[in-house]
Amino acid sequence: MKRFILCALLLAAFGVNSRLQAQFDPAKLAWGLAVGGAQGTNSPGDKWVLQYRGFLQYEIFSPMLMTQLGLGYVPLTANSPNSYSAETGILDLRLLFSPFSLPNLNPYIYAGFGVSKDLSASGSDYLPMIPAGVGIQTRISSGILLLINGGYNLSLSDKLDGGQFPRSNAYTNVFTNGKQDGYYGFTIGLAFTIRDGKNTAQENQKKEIAAEEEARQRRAEEDSWHAKELANAEARRVQDSTNAALAARNAQGMNDAEARRIKDSTDAAAEAMRVQAANIAEAQRIKDSTNAAALLAAQQKSSDTVIVLLKGTTVVLNGVNFEFNKATLTKDSERILWRAYNAMAANPNVRVVITGHTDNVGSQKANQTLSLKRAQAVKNWLVKKGIASKRMRTVGRGKNEPSSSNATVEGRAENRCIEFYVQ
Repeated sequence: MKRFILCALLLAAFGVNSRLQAQFDPAKLAWGLAVGGAQGTNSPGDKWVLQYRGFLQYEIFSPMLMTQLGLGYVPLTANSPNSYSAETGILDLRLLFSPFSLPNLNPYIYAGFGVSKDLSASGSDYLPMIPAGVGIQTRISSGILLLINGGYNLSLSDKLDGGQFPRSNAYTNVFTNGKQDGYYGFTIGLAFTIRDGKNTAQENQKKEIAAEEEARQRRAEEDSWHAKELANAEARRVQDSTNAALAARNAQGMNDAEARRIKDSTDAAAEAMRVQAANIAEAQRIKDSTNAAALLAAQQKSSDTVIVLLKGTTVVLNGVNFEFNKATLTKDSERILWRAYNAMAANPNVRVVITGHTDNVGSQKANQTLSLKRAQAVKNWLVKKGIASKRMRTVGRGKNEPSSSNATVEGRAENRCIEFYVQ
């Protein structure tokens, strides 16, 4: 950190001297779009992904100090064994400081504050973020800037990965040495001028004054001609409107009866078709809802039923079992897991939340950890069979949400289960 501060002070000192000789002239106000890459630091399995960002840039006092309001999207993801998928949206405000500039190049450092949200999980929290890094911008044509920057986005929490993998004391953030998530990133983008800087504004003002004076002179020379043309045009408009009104009245009298007859027959036919279509749609809706209810009822009664994935419903995977106090699937579990695989493969657009539950034997912390590992074991099995990891999110509920009484052996056995919630 001390080296970073020293370098920043040296750049600022050099920049003051450079600005006495040459200065880059960016846009006073511009908007832009950028695309690049990003890699999380939340799990050992984090991989590079594409990121996108739109922004609005404004020059505060001079090209030395600018601000950016941006909206971005980063689909952070990691491979197993610590796999996760978080479609992250980010809104931030950055301050851009340019310690020096050249006539065609403007380097800068930036820092700011914002918030992020996991778009793939409904009801997820807004997490505070701190972006920081370096970049350059250059003008590639009149009204268009090229921007290249890279840096690090620090989350002030351990939930940027959806809270699926809490950090341990041995796996801390590389910058803060604390339990915070984050990701590296770079972008390349274009900014389009909305309003130019001072020099361009002055030139435009001069041109506007000259054009206004020229227009005033033309108006003075053409006043009499315009007055005559306006009088002639008004006379023609009055004559044309009078003729049109007479023709319209004549045609109206002839067509009123025919128009009423056609309208009456058309309205009757349209109403009959509307009633028939409504009846057909209602019959189909009743049939579909009846079939779906029957499938779900059968699925709850028998573990041999084909698994049906309907949006907004929860399916209990009866028969998915684990070794005692472990997250190791038993052999007899594969029969049910193959049905879950077939249901996921048959519905490629479906996303599910895999939730693990335990009974009340053992501590709260141990059951919470065990339930999450068991849900992850089910996800890993499906991923190995070919189901995309991003379609599944894992959650461990421990003993917090029992479906039966823990006072009996049968009740505890029912509480040790895996559920699919269809999003």
